[in-house]
Amino acid sequence: MKNRVHITSLYGLGGIAGVAQKRAVEAAKQLGFNELAIFKYDDLADSPSELSKRIDGIIAGLEIGDTVIFQSPVWISPNFEKRFIDKVRLYQGKVAIFINDVVSMMFEGNKVLLPDFIEVYNKADLLIVASENMKEYLIEQGVTVKKFVIQNLWDIPVDFAINGQTRYMPRITFVGRDQKFGIVNKLKSSDIELEIYDHKPEDKFVSDNIHYHGYVDEIKLLSELHEGGFGLVWTEDMYWREYMKYNASYKMSTYLRAGIPLIVHRDISCRKLIENNHWGIVVDSLEEAVQKVKAMSEDEYQGYVDSIAKVSELLGDSYFTKKLLIDTIYKL
Repeated sequence: MKNRVHITSLYGLGGIAGVAQKRAVEAAKQLGFNELAIFKYDDLADSPSELSKRIDGIIAGLEIGDTVIFQSPVWISPNFEKRFIDKVRLYQGKVAIFINDVVSMMFEGNKVLLPDFIEVYNKADLLIVASENMKEYLIEQGVTVKKFVIQNLWDIPVDFAINGQTRYMPRITFVGRDQKFGIVNKLKSSDIELEIYDHKPEDKFVSDNIHYHGYVDEIKLLSELHEGGFGLVWTEDMYWREYMKYNASYKMSTYLRAGIPLIVHRDISCRKLIENNHWGIVVDSLEEAVQKVKAMSEDEYQGYVDSIAKVSELLGDSYFTKKLLIDTIYKL
């Protein structure tokens, strides 16, 4: 009997983190993988024996020699992840950890958790990581795993309405909380239109060139982005800029799926991918970005759009997730 492949999926988690896990599982199911459902809960309430029984229930369908792809983090605790992988190991199959995000890098207060997560990662035969930079970082921090698969891009398997052709306009769009990323202050005095998909601050004067759209659903967002202009993946906060050197940006995939060119900082994790594939502008500052946008010809813009059309289609078909899963099984 052929050994099967399983992938974990977390239930009870909202936001992009929850969506990303579910989409990875949907792609895996298309390849014939089996889902292992984990429900988010507070494991501190469990005694060691209760935790053991809970994990036994989740992995009840495993058979000797099966492969498990564990999506981390599960937002429960590093202890849950360690115990889970230890239990899976008893089945004598292979274990890959798909690192969706590194908790200790996401917030400054979480740095103390890094040794715990390194211990989790070192239990795997292979790690799926966001970027080459992330791979190097984890090795520097003590990861001893020898096999890696690089993710680079999140898929956006969503169809949306296309109203006309994507066209050049001196417009920059930013999807995300400005309070966290500090975009508006840098662009409020520029003569370029800035579209922000965030709630308008009530106590703040807003320049005429800045337009707030609030939050819209993903299909509407993609449809509106597709009209044209540029998608901004950026932060003025140095802590988050450092983080962006390592992680795979969901925002970047959203803009590419919509078919519009990117504006990114030179330090972003997948800069070479953007440059080599002609997906957008790589700059050192937002002032430089504005100058490049204003100086761009319609023909030059169309060149970016044509290059992005290819990757947009792949993102809509979960190509990158399926590829990394197949690469993972092959390398294991």
